[in-house]
Amino acid sequence: MTQKKRNKYFFKEKEIYRLKAKDAELNDAIRNQGWIELEKPVHNGYYAEWVLREDISRRDDVAVFQEALDACKEKIWSRNPEFKYKNRKTKKWEVAKPKLKTIHKEQYEKLSLSARKLFVESTKTAKYWRYGYTDKEYRCTLSYELVVYITKAYITHRREHDNVLYQMDAENEKMLYQAANGHPWTGGSSYPKWWRKHELKKEKLKEERKVIDVVKGYKGIKSKKDLLDL
Repeated sequence: MTQKKRNKYFFKEKEIYRLKAKDAELNDAIRNQGWIELEKPVHNGYYAEWVLREDISRRDDVAVFQEALDACKEKIWSRNPEFKYKNRKTKKWEVAKPKLKTIHKEQYEKLSLSARKLFVESTKTAKYWRYGYTDKEYRCTLSYELVVYITKAYITHRREHDNVLYQMDAENEKMLYQAANGHPWTGGSSYPKWWRKHELKKEKLKEERKVIDVVKGYKGIKSKKDLLDL
């Protein structure tokens, strides 16, 4: 394959790579827009979380319970204060409750000795070597000491909206779909550099084998009959 033909063959892929890079650049600019504080917060659903019971909060060692709870509690959000949702399997309405997440060994060792006594090692074994964690996890044993506390959720800030950025992003996305003749993020419309290099090598070897076969065919000609059989 000649250089001219090769450049023409992969021009589409080069254009798609350029448009994808531009798309990533525009998306970063949109995500990095600042936040504007609202003059009046807007009510947006409810939060539910576990808190210590009133009698537990009056104990002398309440700091230990609070330390353990802060290490593992998670808020949940709902549009309604009842936190009801429909179970897709049972088709029944259920009430969502906050969860106490498991913590990794590194988080567990940062707790005080008294707070560690409120955790047990989880039987679940999962390795998180990609993130530098060990495979040990610890589960909080707090249960009757906790009650659900519901608060209102508010939107206090809104993101800036630069119309020019969104227009540029829409135009670039339109060009990207046109260049790919469909969806640019799936399928074989855009190939990595190593794949193109591999395909070029296969094409070159294929052409060389054709030449070798032709030369071998001419070497085997010994009569007019052999020539007519080619």
